[in-house]
Amino acid sequence: MRDSAPRKSSDESPLLTRLTLYSLGCSLADFVYGAVFVTVLLSRGADPWMVGTIVAAANFVGLVMEAPSGALGDRYGHRRLLVSGLLSWGSGFVLIGTVTALPLTLAGMCLGTIGFALHSGTLQTILINRVGSEDRTTRIARIVRICGLWGRIGSALGAALVMVAGTWLPAGPLIACGGGLLLLLALAAPVCFPSTPGRPDRRIGVIMLESVSLVLSRRFAPMVALAVGAMSATVLLVVSWQPMLVERFGEDLRLNGLFLLSMTVSLTVGAACARWVDPTRPHLWGPLAVMVIGTPVVLAAHDVVPLIVGLIAAELLIGLAGVVAGVWYQLMFPDANRSTMFSAITALAALGGIATSFGFGWLWQLWGVPTAVTLLATVSVIAGATSLVLTRCFPESTEFITSENTISRTDPTSGSGRDRPTRKARFPR
Repeated sequence: MRDSAPRKSSDESPLLTRLTLYSLGCSLADFVYGAVFVTVLLSRGADPWMVGTIVAAANFVGLVMEAPSGALGDRYGHRRLLVSGLLSWGSGFVLIGTVTALPLTLAGMCLGTIGFALHSGTLQTILINRVGSEDRTTRIARIVRICGLWGRIGSALGAALVMVAGTWLPAGPLIACGGGLLLLLALAAPVCFPSTPGRPDRRIGVIMLESVSLVLSRRFAPMVALAVGAMSATVLLVVSWQPMLVERFGEDLRLNGLFLLSMTVSLTVGAACARWVDPTRPHLWGPLAVMVIGTPVVLAAHDVVPLIVGLIAAELLIGLAGVVAGVWYQLMFPDANRSTMFSAITALAALGGIATSFGFGWLWQLWGVPTAVTLLATVSVIAGATSLVLTRCFPESTEFITSENTISRTDPTSGSGRDRPTRKARFPR
C-alpha cells in the first residue's frame, strides 16, 4: 500500500495541497450541518430526550461501521474508501435536507455517520504512508497540524455560510447543499489522489485482530483514555451549545451561524497554536488540554461568563487538543495497520461520545441544560487525568516509531521479534 521508495519532501507538496483543500471542503460541509442539526430536530417535533437518543443512535451506527472501516482501507486501498465514504456522507446530508419526517431524518443521519466513518483517517493516511524515515516525527506532525488547521478553516467558512445564507435559505436546504459538496469531492477524489493499492493477501479479520490487540495493549492505554475524553468533551459542546443559544436568544439561523463562526475561528486558532507545542511531548499537552475543555462550557451554562466567551474558550482548547492528540496517534501507528488502528481508537472514543449524547438528552429532560453540562464535563477531566497517570505507568506509550512501518518487538504485529525498529526514540515525560 506504499511505494517501494520513500517520497522526498518536495514530492509531497502537491498531495499536501490537495489534502488541505479536501480537509477544508469536508469540514465546510460538516459544519453547515453542525450549525443547524439540533435546530432541525427540534423543528421537526423532537423532544429533548429524543434529540439525545437520535444523535446517540446515529453515532452508534457510525461506530459499527468505524470499527472495520480502517481494515477495509488497509486491505482494499484508502482512496477507494475515501470515495465510498464521501458518497455515503454526502447522500446522507442530501436526505436530511430534503425530508421532513423524523424517521427519514434519522435514516439520513445514519447514512451520513456511516460515510463519515468510512472517510475518517483516509486523507492523512494517504500522505503519511508516503513519509519515509528521514525527519519522520517532524513531517508527520506537520501533516497532522496542516490537516487540522485547514479543517478548522473550512469549519469557519461553513459557519459563515450559515450566517449569511440563513437569512434567505432554510436549514434543510443548507444541509442538502453541504451534501452536494461532499458528492462533488467524491467524484473528484480519483483524479486528486494517487492510487493506493491494498493488501489482498491479508484478511480483514487478521488486520482487525492485530490492530485491536495493539490498541487494547498497555502501550496504547493512555491514548485510548485521551481519545475518550476528547470525544466526550467535543460531543458535549456539540449537543449543548444550540439548546443554550435557543434558551437565551430564541431560534435564529443567522445567530447560529454567527456563534458557530466565532467558535470555529477559535477552533482554528487552537489548531494553529499546536505549532508551538513540542511534537515530542504530545502525551503531556494533549491530556492537559482535554482536562480543561469542559470548564468554560460549565461556566457559560451557569451564566458565570457570557455564552459566547465560554464557547470560544472551549473550542480553542478542542482545536489544540485535537491536533496534539492526532500527532501522538500517528507517531505510534505502523504504516501497515495505520488506518485500522486509527479506526479502532476512534471506535473506542465513539463509545464515550454516544454515552455523552445519550446522557445529555436525558439529563437535559430531567434537570435542565446547566446540570447536564456540569455532570458530563467531569468525564473529560477524569479521562485526561487517567491518560497522564497511565503515561507514567507505561513508559512504552511514549516510544514513537521512527522508521517506516516498524514497531516495537513486544507488539503483536512484529512477529518473532526480527522486525525491531532500526531506531526508537524515547522522549522524556
